[in-house]
Amino acid sequence: MMAHKLSKQTGAETLAPNGRIPTHAIVIGSSIAGLAAAQTTANYMDQVTIIDRDESACKQDFRSGVPQARHAHTLMPHGQEILEQLFPGLIAELISNGAVPVNIEKEVAFFHAGSWRSPKQKDRKLSLSCSRPMLENAIYRRVSRLPNVTIMRGYRAEGLVTDASGQQVAGVRLRFGRGARARELVKEANLVIDASGRQSQAPNWLASLRFMPPEEWRINAHVGYATRIYQQPANFAASWKRLYVRPTPPDDTRGAIILPEEDGRWVVTLVGIAGDYPPTNEAGFLAFARSLPTPQIYDAIKDAHPLSDPFGFRRTENRMRRYDKLPRYLEGFLVIGDAVCALNPVYAQGMTAAITGSHVLAAVLNRYRNHLAAGNVAGLAASFQTALREGLDDLWSQSTSKDWHWPMTEVTDNAEALPVFI
Repeated sequence: MMAHKLSKQTGAETLAPNGRIPTHAIVIGSSIAGLAAAQTTANYMDQVTIIDRDESACKQDFRSGVPQARHAHTLMPHGQEILEQLFPGLIAELISNGAVPVNIEKEVAFFHAGSWRSPKQKDRKLSLSCSRPMLENAIYRRVSRLPNVTIMRGYRAEGLVTDASGQQVAGVRLRFGRGARARELVKEANLVIDASGRQSQAPNWLASLRFMPPEEWRINAHVGYATRIYQQPANFAASWKRLYVRPTPPDDTRGAIILPEEDGRWVVTLVGIAGDYPPTNEAGFLAFARSLPTPQIYDAIKDAHPLSDPFGFRRTENRMRRYDKLPRYLEGFLVIGDAVCALNPVYAQGMTAAITGSHVLAAVLNRYRNHLAAGNVAGLAASFQTALREGLDDLWSQSTSKDWHWPMTEVTDNAEALPVFI
């Protein structure tokens, strides 16, 4: 992979009202983490460009860039609070469009370690249940309407470019299309935020520019999902809206969750830990549900009408890339969301972690507000990545501490494989 530098700014610039060159940020990725980052950054930069590899503006369908989106998702109250701060009125809009509010203490049936338990919640706020496309589409519409945000659809980020010094990011190399007809271009920016998820190539991009890539930790309990969408039976009556059977280490490897969604649907996710993966064929799906330590999941779905085939997912390991420990930073390049910290989704903290990143970003950008206005990003990357790690510590601990109890859990890092730059 070749390193790229820009010797000078190219092309005509439109001056800001005060006569200065306007500041520009690029956000790579249009998932929840990327959209939240763009919304936040738009308050501090003159222009924000989102690089969206999907060619369509419609977010109603499941996106290939979010393979876990078909499976059970829960937006916890803390994550909802941050989203509501970023997008006032969003929660009410989602509920009006069919999202289901759930009282965690009164409307969740929770089976764990051989018995039914009552979930405890400190703040007493409702948790919201809706499909991932519904949530992303609502956020996408709001961000796309911002006057200083542009969305480049159908483009893929291929690498970074730096200024003449090689010490500061100056833009992103992009590709549109595939094969011989693909077009390449460089989009210049003062600030680049990578929110491209688990598949982020930021470590390779940094290495190609002779910056040390991050140390990477993985804690893998070998969790697998199989998910199917059902229409909730019209005559179904139960005291719960959300039903959760959690696996119990070290031997009870099977669990499941039923979440309500818009239009009277259920998303039913079967969970297998320690390599006990649920099947993705119809007979196997039902047999796995029937094998759970309590019959409630099977009883709920055995006569329900399926609206989809079962879908599988196994990329569930906890992964932390330690951008907070880098010996030297490419100034103006930030990494956020699953590109930094990807959590085992069985503990329902993934979306909250992604949104937490935007909360941290707002605080750091506010501290650098005057410097950003002048296009000065020195020190910003180190400050942000350190603050982000601190902001994610509790969520990381909550997820990984549970996975340690499974005997098949593997813990790895890439410390010995990191390059040495002289």
